[in-house]
Amino acid sequence: MSADAALLIDSACRHEYSVIVRTLNRFGAGAIGFAHRNAIHIVPLERAERYSQRSAALQRLGVDVDAWPAPPAGLFVVEERTVYLRSYSPMTVAHEFGHALDCALGEGVYRSSNDPVLRELFAQARAYVTPYAATGLDEYFAESLRAYVEINDTSSFWPRATRERLRRIDAGMHDYVERLFNVEFREAA
Repeated sequence: MSADAALLIDSACRHEYSVIVRTLNRFGAGAIGFAHRNAIHIVPLERAERYSQRSAALQRLGVDVDAWPAPPAGLFVVEERTVYLRSYSPMTVAHEFGHALDCALGEGVYRSSNDPVLRELFAQARAYVTPYAATGLDEYFAESLRAYVEINDTSSFWPRATRERLRRIDAGMHDYVERLFNVEFREAA
């Protein structure tokens, strides 16, 4: 178990702790260290606990994501730099951690929203690593990171998100993500 990955997880929550740590470790020490230095936190919810019970930002804003027709399995709250997890599936953990890294890279806002290179890659993409990646810049970024570290769930109906699939269908985004892992996260290690 990586001590660095463990530092990101709310110490009061031990439910499925080892699954979360194993998933985070797939991102590597550089990305985990980068997240830690940028005050990223991960809060696993207890059974039947509502997102708004743990998130002060959601309480203040009156956002009740639990009332949505399909409540999310995980949620990243930018203002708090916190991943909230209802599901501990590796795919959910990895996807939400991708959002956390996006926020850390953007120094408190999603880099994916402001980076002209990333915006151009998204606009010019002819295919996406998963259907969800096509729904917005932030999802494009998070799903591409998940593909790069090759975290999937066997129960998912989506195509397997892999580094090779990302390279094959969106070479520009593959190269963008590879630079993150080889330069920005490595230097941060």
